[in-house]
Amino acid sequence: MLDDMDVDTSMGLPGGDMFEDVTELFQTAAKEMNIEEVILTPGFTLMDSMSAFEIGEPRMDSGMLQEQDNARPPFESLSPLLPEELCWIIDRSFAGEMGWYAGNMLSQTVYTLLYVHTLQDINPDVLPPQYFHSEDSTRPMQLLTSVLRPAVFAMLKNCDIVWRELSKKRVHDMEDWQSEKCEVSLLEGVPVDFIVHKLDEAYIWLRDSDLPQRWIDGLADRLALRKTLLQLFHAGHTGNLEDLKPLVAVARSTLQRVRTQPTETPPPDSPAIAAFDPHISRRLHTIMPTRELELPSQDTVWDDLERMLDGWENVDHLRENHTLLAWQVNGSLRVWLPSKPLLMPYHRSLTQHVFIDNHIVLGDYGEDWLVEQFFWETIGVSYESICEILINSWAGPGALALQEMESHIIETVSAYIRSFWFNPPRRRRHLMKAVNDWQLLQDAFGNLLQHIAAAGGPINPVLHTLPHVAALWKFTTAREVIIAGFQQELYAAYERPLAYWYIVHILESQLETLDHVKHIIPTGSFARHELDYQVQFLSVLQLICSSLFVMTSKEKQPDAERVSLNFKRRYKWLCSPREDNPEALLFELPLLEDFHRDVQDVKEAGISAEGNLRIAEDALVHLPSFVPRAHTADNEYDGRIELIECLARINKELLDFVAGDRTENAKLHWDPRSHPWFPIVVTS
Repeated sequence: MLDDMDVDTSMGLPGGDMFEDVTELFQTAAKEMNIEEVILTPGFTLMDSMSAFEIGEPRMDSGMLQEQDNARPPFESLSPLLPEELCWIIDRSFAGEMGWYAGNMLSQTVYTLLYVHTLQDINPDVLPPQYFHSEDSTRPMQLLTSVLRPAVFAMLKNCDIVWRELSKKRVHDMEDWQSEKCEVSLLEGVPVDFIVHKLDEAYIWLRDSDLPQRWIDGLADRLALRKTLLQLFHAGHTGNLEDLKPLVAVARSTLQRVRTQPTETPPPDSPAIAAFDPHISRRLHTIMPTRELELPSQDTVWDDLERMLDGWENVDHLRENHTLLAWQVNGSLRVWLPSKPLLMPYHRSLTQHVFIDNHIVLGDYGEDWLVEQFFWETIGVSYESICEILINSWAGPGALALQEMESHIIETVSAYIRSFWFNPPRRRRHLMKAVNDWQLLQDAFGNLLQHIAAAGGPINPVLHTLPHVAALWKFTTAREVIIAGFQQELYAAYERPLAYWYIVHILESQLETLDHVKHIIPTGSFARHELDYQVQFLSVLQLICSSLFVMTSKEKQPDAERVSLNFKRRYKWLCSPREDNPEALLFELPLLEDFHRDVQDVKEAGISAEGNLRIAEDALVHLPSFVPRAHTADNEYDGRIELIECLARINKELLDFVAGDRTENAKLHWDPRSHPWFPIVVTS
């Protein structure tokens, strides 16, 4: 009996409970210290000492306890659990894990599961034998040591692998994710194979146990889901991407079984409730205090996990599509369609890694592949043919040097494709800079033509199109910058007319450029099918934007000086960096004065938006027939059809609105959750 008491004391309170009050000793010692003097032991910083004070402000005081916190049942890591309680704990551990992947802090999510901090306490190799001989067969200790422990191992290892991927700086700490580990181990040194082996052993123990079959199946499915997720993360980490598709299929099937076996929340006095502490940050080494985070409902967690599986599926799809167009369309649709939520930071980082890493594109090609595809997919002419024409036509000073131009293309194209998997604000900032990069490439092509023309010989038509090739990508980038402003809700009401007006003119320039290059693109080629679709799609977009310029130009404008200052702030990316004329535009577009004149013309002439919307309605009926099917996968084809259907629905609403078929209190409402670019009609 005495031996048992000794064991309990050592397991409950390390060092025993024979404490002595040392307050008087400290007070006596402090008398010899000066005011504002502090003694810090090695490793104990001023930040740690400040965290020890309770100042009574919940937002800043990570150590403050509320009255309801004192009422929580105490956590005992070795308290036996029922299998249904263990199922609930594992389910809620997924909530914490998904919360961290979504961009919250580990101390708010994963670390709130207290078993994360007491794994050694439930290690079967260090527990005395009597712990495994319980009289209560419904709560065997093996549920903790053989089932829960491997499940927590797998969760922490997932976080370790994700942390390693996110720390490669393809996404950004504090923007997309939180890197602070609070000096808690994520099992960095534990091999994945070891954890998989422990999960397999847990399944064998469950299969041979005397637990009710319902809970054997429920726990086995949850362990299988943990194992499959760990294998998915490991496949991305090691580059074994061919394993993604079968593993995603297994995970979906397992998740479906788990969702059909929901668990009920245990009663308040259950040890399972005590296993989670939302205020764990008060006991951790943290850089900043964190507020309590309410984790989402279990159904929401499973929905998030479904979307995570969609992310792996999309990575597998993209790695098999070796064209710039496939990546561009896939990324665009994820930005443009409200039905496609932003991927988690982990998948956005992994996708960029799959596209280009260490100068290798798609795992198979050198960077020169980007140059070849850039020309082949844009104008249907190989880069080898272009180089041959350039060499035969060159008459400039010195030898023809293309290496610098090739490097510029590689850097600009790869960054543009990767930008689809940035977070939205960062992507918009990147595209602002990319407009200038495309302009520099266009100027470089123009300089080549000038040197060739100086020789007095004829210039091959293919060479004439080179500046237009860069211009096409430039106009696409410029359009995306302005459109993204609607998606991120940057524009005030009086700014919308100018934004739509500029989009109209950029689209006009892009359509003219497409017409310039059309004559050299071989009929029936990859590039020609895409060009024909772009002409139709951009024409529809121009008609709708033109109509919205007319509809929004009735908004009251502030004074001219305010509009001018706002233009310089909002469109500074479009202004030339030349010192001789700071207000000059980077490329030829109408000036702000032309906008004021067009607004006045609309008001004085009473121009209606109805005509353009009706033309767009007719064009949208035929637009699906122009979507290239042979050169993109079904995912991209279906996505483009969905985009067209969405545009048709918005166009119909706007047409009814301007035609007077709506009630008098109808108005336009911009909500990116309904459509990223255009308003919907609502009744106030």
